[in-house]
Amino acid sequence: MRLVLDTNVILKALIKDSKVRAILLSPKHQLCLPEHAIEETREHLPTVERKTGLSREEIENALGALLAGVEVVETERSSDAWQEAMRIMGPIDVEDVPFLAAALSTAYDGIWSDDKHLKRQTRVKVWTTKDMVFLG
Repeated sequence: MRLVLDTNVILKALIKDSKVRAILLSPKHQLCLPEHAIEETREHLPTVERKTGLSREEIENALGALLAGVEVVETERSSDAWQEAMRIMGPIDVEDVPFLAAALSTAYDGIWSDDKHLKRQTRVKVWTTKDMVFLG
């Protein structure tokens, strides 16, 4: 399956050694994320440090390992879909526009997210962590 990753999935994998992390590291799925998600993840690193007790360097190394096989969708690549994503997600949660734009501009099967706001739109399928664990 080919999925766009939401930031909340990456943060879960950084905070806890879990099935989320195993799925992210598995070659079974092709994953991508909008360029914006890397910046957004880094904004939350102090929380990850606090919750894990790891140093910033250890977290950066773990982040690098998690994202090693993940394609980054540059903002320019998704710019054609940005207007449609804004029309759909803007009234719901403008912070989710980059994820929907990435999904609309690539040949992916949907978005992997536990964000309830993303599930309110119906243009792109949203796969929850529970769905992903079920799929293996």
